[in-house]
Amino acid sequence: MTFRPPSKSLTPRDYQFIALVTLVFLAVCAALIYANLTLKGGGDFFVHWVGARAFLFDKIDPYSGEVAARVQQLVYPDLAVAGDEPYILDTPFQILPFYYPFSLFSDPIAARAIFTLILELSLFALAVLSLLLTEWESPRIFAILFIFLAIFNFYTFQAIHEANPVLILGFLYIGILYAYRAEMDELAGALMAFSFCCWEVGVPFLFLVFWRVYHEKRTRIFSGFFMVSFVLFFVSFLSYPNWLIPFMRATVNNLRADFGFNIHTILIDFFPIQGKALGWILTFGLVAALGYEWNAVRNGDFRRFYWTSCLSLAVAPLLGFRTEMEHLAVLIIPLALIFAIAHDRWKRPGNGLTILLMLVIFIPPWILYLFAANRFGIIAYELIFLFLPLSTLIGLYWIRWWAIRPPRILSDFAPRP
Repeated sequence: MTFRPPSKSLTPRDYQFIALVTLVFLAVCAALIYANLTLKGGGDFFVHWVGARAFLFDKIDPYSGEVAARVQQLVYPDLAVAGDEPYILDTPFQILPFYYPFSLFSDPIAARAIFTLILELSLFALAVLSLLLTEWESPRIFAILFIFLAIFNFYTFQAIHEANPVLILGFLYIGILYAYRAEMDELAGALMAFSFCCWEVGVPFLFLVFWRVYHEKRTRIFSGFFMVSFVLFFVSFLSYPNWLIPFMRATVNNLRADFGFNIHTILIDFFPIQGKALGWILTFGLVAALGYEWNAVRNGDFRRFYWTSCLSLAVAPLLGFRTEMEHLAVLIIPLALIFAIAHDRWKRPGNGLTILLMLVIFIPPWILYLFAANRFGIIAYELIFLFLPLSTLIGLYWIRWWAIRPPRILSDFAPRP
């Protein structure tokens, strides 16, 4: 017979504390919604909101040109400047039903404000989980500084301004890594099923996870992925049987649109003669580096898999896919690892070094945006775009030795017989 200590019931003071926390949370959410109502932009949300309303209420193909035209009118009231961004819906139809609750709002500004609140909560969860995954044992002030950096950096500002779902996607990515480490395999597979949108953001990362899962034979992850994917696809084809071809056509049209950032185009702008060759050299070099790391991660421990996952996220914007500035917000995940390793590796100067690294990541994009964007135009924005993935890539290889190896202990230095 085992002894079980009596369970401690909640006291009135505990209930008061829970009530206080709930009220504070609701007050913060209300304040954020009120602030979100004053924001401009939001085109990345409006394209899904208009597409969902067009399908539900007007029985219009959400991938049609009519939806893009409506979004243009909503984002660019002055038709003289319309066309800067095509706003062609290219999200797989199995993901679109998650926008149905917002389509019930007839006021697009109110719907955007509520959706942006979800993005802001996802951003906070993304920052916290990124810290927890690193197992960073540091003074509390660094956790506060990192969360501040994650929330107020330029790239997150762009994601919030455009109401881009990339922050939810980043939350799903860090959730996959967290569930994978905790051996919650079905949950990891389910999160992967929900992650198949904005393919240019995380295709290398998702491919790496599948590669690792296949070699580890963790079939429960595949079970969770295919079970959820089957349900999503079944519901999507049941409600719109012919969505696949219009979706593929919209994806091709979006790829052809001259909008966003592409490393090849950027290098041609910087180096008109050598830029094209440099772009392909960079792409092949990064693909070769990924191939080497993916091959090495098959039998490595979680530390190596974690570092390689961060590398896959950092490399994605530099592979030549056309992407957008706000998509770089997912690099919060590798930044947390870089700060943690740098601080723990250099104990004495680690505090100052970590603060310096945070300032280096935080300040230059804002300076370029505030003081150079109007003067230099697209060149300044291309520099801002390149800054974060290149900095993250350099940082990851800087900490690689200590990130993929377990911490050294005193017995490692003892003489062997």
